[in-house]
Amino acid sequence: MSIEDDVLGGFVLDAGALEELAGANIYAATFVDRAAVRGIVLVVPATALSESWQRAVRVDPDRRDHLRELLDSPMVVVAPLDEDTAIACGDLMIGVDQPPDVSAAHVVLCARDREWPVLAGDPERIRRIEPDLTIEQLPGAN
Repeated sequence: MSIEDDVLGGFVLDAGALEELAGANIYAATFVDRAAVRGIVLVVPATALSESWQRAVRVDPDRRDHLRELLDSPMVVVAPLDEDTAIACGDLMIGVDQPPDVSAAHVVLCARDREWPVLAGDPERIRRIEPDLTIEQLPGAN
């Protein structure tokens, strides 16, 4: 699925995509605006939000306003990290040869559960855990 499709569904955003939104990346802002017009839901895993919030505010405290605006959208859903999800994230990382990455694992679980693609600022971070997910890299992301 891409932003061009007129189908009901959505995207799961990783921490990198959220950081780009906080930094007012023009591609990220355009993506979010077009998604809202088309009624596309954006899922923000709580762990990705926490990570991107920390990084964005360190760079510029005003970036929290951009993240707040995104979170205030009725088309944005924050996926919580509850006990079962935390355990599932840990289980997912057991077979992956890399240090634990709860944020990326949470993104993968959210995308799997909904069968939705990921909008990623750092696609390789997601692919190391789940190479078969559909991942769209945000243009202009570092």
